Amino acid sequence: MGYLYVLGAFFCIGSYLVPMRFATVKGSAFFPFMVFGLILAELFRWTSLQALWAHPLWFWCSVSAGLLWAVGQIFGNLALEEISLAKARVFANSNSFLNIAVGLIIFREASGLQAYLLLLGGGLLIFLGTWIVSSAKAMPMKEKSLKKGIIFGLLNSFFWGINLAPVKALQVWHPDPSLSNLDILTGLVLGGILPVFFFGFFMKRGTWTPRNAGLGIGCAVLWLLGMAFTFAAIQSLGLSRAIPMINASALVYVGWSFFLFKELPLSQGPKVLSGTLLVILGIVFLTLT
Repeated sequence: MGYLYVLGAFFCIGSYLVPMRFATVKGSAFFPFMVFGLILAELFRWTSLQALWAHPLWFWCSVSAGLLWAVGQIFGNLALEEISLAKARVFANSNSFLNIAVGLIIFREASGLQAYLLLLGGGLLIFLGTWIVSSAKAMPMKEKSLKKGIIFGLLNSFFWGINLAPVKALQVWHPDPSLSNLDILTGLVLGGILPVFFFGFFMKRGTWTPRNAGLGIGCAVLWLLGMAFTFAAIQSLGLSRAIPMINASALVYVGWSFFLFKELPLSQGPKVLSGTLLVILGIVFLTLT
């Protein structure tokens, strides 16, 4: 079942940012619209919040994971304002390296020299692949600042590389069978909502229209479905294997970028595809640890 969960997460996570491309607001200004969708979802999971509140350690760890996700998402939105969807997702998905390192070093999901050599080899392939993708030339007016896009994308990757560590820590060292994955996800969603209240004054203001609100809800629904599958996959396969396989969804984003949004000319296809495949090969190396 673990691999079926990965497949579900693969397609949902590989598509949840597509609605953002149709919105009239970009970057951090779109994040509140995503949060609007998360708030609506949270209203339907009130019983989960109550169950989580009865276990304070789980509650705060789940909220912390959500806060880290939200900070990463804001950087991801900023990256999408600067560069193509394909490039932004390849940079963000380099968080596989951190997820593997956390799984190996902290949670001992594998051990031995071979595991660490595979970790190093996979990390180098991911680095090489992202470098090749970053060198692809975008269509005129489709890319602003590559430098800013790379910085925001890597910051996105860092926060997403560590955001699930608090939850994984409790699953390993303080399991509670009375809490379901959906209960934990509800706490994570709450943490994802909070930054709007803390950082809202520093974010760009976007126009609240039915279209933007609907697209924000669409992003939130796809992300929630993807995260539900992700949690189930982690529980079944482990953090160091599930996340890298799900991160191969960068291929889905490459397809959206080329054929739906036409952000990159087809002449750059071999470069982007080869770089993305190197990233995925690096991910495969990491899953072998």
